[in-house]
Parts: sequence; structure tokens; C-alpha cells
Amino acid sequence: MDTRDEIIQILEKKGSILQKDLWKELNIDSSKCSRILRKLEKEDIIRRLEVVVDGVKTFKIVPADAEIEEEPKEEELSLQQIMERMEDLTGLPPCFGCKEFECEAQNCIKMEVWFLRRVRD
Repeated sequence: MDTRDEIIQILEKKGSILQKDLWKELNIDSSKCSRILRKLEKEDIIRRLEVVVDGVKTFKIVPADAEIEEEPKEEELSLQQIMERMEDLTGLPPCFGCKEFECEAQNCIKMEVWFLRRVRD
């Protein structure tokens, strides 16, 4: 069985697969996988849908006739939002990612807010 047939078989079994997972499963390099998928897409056998997974763009491979559900868009976060989420998830103080090098913790409003949140929880 050639790689092209293996891809079609995988899609029949799974319904969809991320391109990065497909080339790993087939044990081929990503370039070869991309070439084969582009050919299959031109032949209208598959569709490659751009998705974002863990902040990285990749493609979700689906049969050409598959009904596509709208994927929720990954929100774009500012550095400040990322730092706030990291703080919430890890419990680390804001000093961990602070860019204000001349700051003194005892006079830092961010540190005070962080401390008060921890005391209230």
C-alpha cells in the first residue's frame, strides 16, 4: 500500500487528523507529507483546513466531502493578558515576568494586588 492510500485509509477510520500527527503516524518527513496532501487536495480527495493548536498554525486534514464544523478561533492575547493568565494558572507573583527592573516589591502595585488576591482566596 502506498502512502497516498494509507492517508485515505486513516481518514476513513478517523474522519480527520492534524497534518503534524499524520506525518508522524506514517513515519515520513513533513515535506513529503505536504507534497502528497497538496496532490490529494488538487484531486479533490481531501481538504486542508488551517487551524491553530497550542498557538501554532497547522492543518486539519479531512475528506473533501466532510461537513465542516466551524472551529472556535483561538484568541489573540497581548503580553499583558498572557502574563495575567500565567499568574492565575501558576500562582507566581507578577515579578516573575515583570519588565520593570527598577521596581521594588514593597512599592509595587502589581505585587500588592497579587498579594491581596491570594489573601482573599
